[in-house]
Amino acid sequence: MEQSMKHLSTQATFPARTNRRRHQAILAGSFAATAALNATGAYAQSSVNLYGVVDAGVGQVRNGNTRSTQQLSGVSAGSRVGFRGQEDLGGGLAANYVLEMGYAADTGNLTQGGLSFGRQASVGIFSTSGWSLSLGRQLSPVALSMIAADPLGWQYFGNTLGTGIGYQESPGETPASGGWQATARVNNSVYGTFKTGALSFAGMVAAGDEDNRGSGHLYSASATYADGPVMLTGAFARFRQYAGAITSTADPDWQAQWLVGGSYDFKVAKLSAGYFSFKPSNRGRTTGIASALDPRFDRSSTGWIGVKIPIGSGVLLANLMRARYKYSTIADSRSTSVGVAYEYYLSKRTALYGSYGQVNNSPTGLMPLFAAIPFIAPSAPGADIRAYGVGIRHVF
Repeated sequence: MEQSMKHLSTQATFPARTNRRRHQAILAGSFAATAALNATGAYAQSSVNLYGVVDAGVGQVRNGNTRSTQQLSGVSAGSRVGFRGQEDLGGGLAANYVLEMGYAADTGNLTQGGLSFGRQASVGIFSTSGWSLSLGRQLSPVALSMIAADPLGWQYFGNTLGTGIGYQESPGETPASGGWQATARVNNSVYGTFKTGALSFAGMVAAGDEDNRGSGHLYSASATYADGPVMLTGAFARFRQYAGAITSTADPDWQAQWLVGGSYDFKVAKLSAGYFSFKPSNRGRTTGIASALDPRFDRSSTGWIGVKIPIGSGVLLANLMRARYKYSTIADSRSTSVGVAYEYYLSKRTALYGSYGQVNNSPTGLMPLFAAIPFIAPSAPGADIRAYGVGIRHVF
């Protein structure tokens, strides 16, 4: 659910890879006072890191009977600039923060609906004993589990953003509201983690729209086992309807989603698979017609399987998804999505890539096609989608 690129839109995320380096914090006051404070150890060690991604390419989109060629940004990874840092508090504790904004490399415009730090904005504390706690706009436990089980990692055409996470749960929400891109990125949230050995746990609570109706209140948790080549994960979320989806007098109803997934690394290939289910509520809904961003269904279920294969100086990635949407007033829909990509590393930071994706929708199907940022909604129910892109990505 991040969103706005010519006819393409929406935002997703791909965790940035960063290198940390430590330095002394800049001290205020006179040189004499600074020297005295340093001499007595009054200021703790801290670190700050500026990082980012620049991703641009060209591609072609075929949506139903229409076709267009355009420059694209964010096919392999959302372009971004971020600040990440921490301060040693002593006793095994450290404060940390992250501020991350997304932008379109082809236009310079902000993504995530124009939010300044729409990808992430949080501050918290973590401990060397294995726990952490943070507050702000953050990826949910369900989103993080889905990324871990996605062979494309929320990158390239045909990734698991096609499940609907981040936009079908919060239709009608705007960048100014509390539910924008929920339940992928969650505003007004408190997120905690704990890790022991191969097991890690995460939990989140969020205030949603922060209104007197309690719209968007969310509870979510996940558990992950990762040991050597094996990774298994499961997550769920229970949340109330967001204000943008219901009338001004409606009482927000509870909705639920869950996910299971895993991967096994055979060294010559890494196999990944998962299953995601979402049961929305249509009680108190605003009037409107079904669309890719708001299909108005009774339940959705999506399964996927994919592979990642090192080849030469690059890697081949592929993902196959099958989705079913159940309706009470029209025929159920079925959709199939395929994504294939190859990235070739010119260096540790720079890669060339090619990506192809397609969605075949049944007559009532509304499944869209996602890359990391570009979002292609079917032009009409049942419309099929094809897209490809080639480009370059640089990480700094």
